[in-house]
Amino acid sequence: MTDPLSCDVFCHVVDNFGDIGVAWRLARQLAHEHGCAVRLFVDDLNTFAAICPQIQPRMGQQTVDSVNILPWSRQQQLDPGDIVVEMFGCHLMPGYVERIQRLGARRVRWVNLEHLSAEAWVEGTHLRPSPQPGGIDKLFFFPGFTPGTGGLLRESDLLARRAAWERLPSARRIALRSLGLPPPPEHALTVLLFSYARASIAAWLQAMAGASRPTTLWIFPGPMRGEVDEWLNMQLSTGQSTVRGSLTLCALPFVPQQRFDELLWAADVCIVRGEDSFVRAQWAARPMVWHAYPQHDQAHFAKIEAFLQRYLHDAEPGVHGAVTALWEAWNGDGELVPAWLQFSAWLPQIRRHAQAWCEHLAATPDLASQLLRAVGVEPPTREPAAATAPDRLK
Repeated sequence: MTDPLSCDVFCHVVDNFGDIGVAWRLARQLAHEHGCAVRLFVDDLNTFAAICPQIQPRMGQQTVDSVNILPWSRQQQLDPGDIVVEMFGCHLMPGYVERIQRLGARRVRWVNLEHLSAEAWVEGTHLRPSPQPGGIDKLFFFPGFTPGTGGLLRESDLLARRAAWERLPSARRIALRSLGLPPPPEHALTVLLFSYARASIAAWLQAMAGASRPTTLWIFPGPMRGEVDEWLNMQLSTGQSTVRGSLTLCALPFVPQQRFDELLWAADVCIVRGEDSFVRAQWAARPMVWHAYPQHDQAHFAKIEAFLQRYLHDAEPGVHGAVTALWEAWNGDGELVPAWLQFSAWLPQIRRHAQAWCEHLAATPDLASQLLRAVGVEPPTREPAAATAPDRLK
């Protein structure tokens, strides 16, 4: 019996939860679906613990969900695995790099997994080798939305799990009850809010409070909680709910990734940030708004435009206009309230479009399988993903 393929994944926790969120999903998938012996090296176990409650930040080494988790400094004492994955250009410690170089390319496959982008230049850079001292190449691997990229993280059973969850009448109520949240009012619009800081949301909150249709806003921890508190003129504690007119506001805790997926599935609109939640909202097949990481030179608008060109390529004009207007307004270029009202009016059509986009993405190979193929490992045969449940608004 041969030893399993060993894989070392390295993650600097740079921007809250996006980096570790992607690394944790990748590590688990490599272990569960591909039988790899995975070590995940992380420089901030306290942040990691917020999305994985089993983590003990003070432990020097621990195994959670079949993944061996180690603090960043432990790489200095260990030999590299068969595959080494640097998440998002994090820099490995010199002693570990020296051991990679000493073992050489015939023993170690070294990959730099970059940030997700829909921009056209990604296809020309994906899978390009970068020669390193010692005669070994580092392979640049770019996630993306086209066959010329590395695809998106997607567990083999993800869409089947979502479809089964949607078919269960009590699933939404159970998911909310487990967090101590009240069920939304009948016929309420549910909005999940996980966003970077954004000023001037008072008019948006007031518009929902004064709307004829009830709205429930699920607010994750982060800078937007402070903006909501300022509008409420009170501090909304985790687990607490309050009502203003037609708007019910609920302060959510940090949750494990599987629970986060379920809340995306339960929402009618998902306002998300970063990379992990952006991808998971697409697999949720829900109307969404992506808050791109704001950059001083406004470069994030090029990333938004590149994605929207792909996402809305086949959309009907009303959907195209409503989605574009709200994404631009949420990212700081336009009036938020009119864009929100336009988006809300087109929700049934946007929901159908989101479902079609999800099915389009599901026809492409997932990221973990493509990553293994890129380093010469053929992943095991997988069953096709199950079709999503029929379109319906809750």
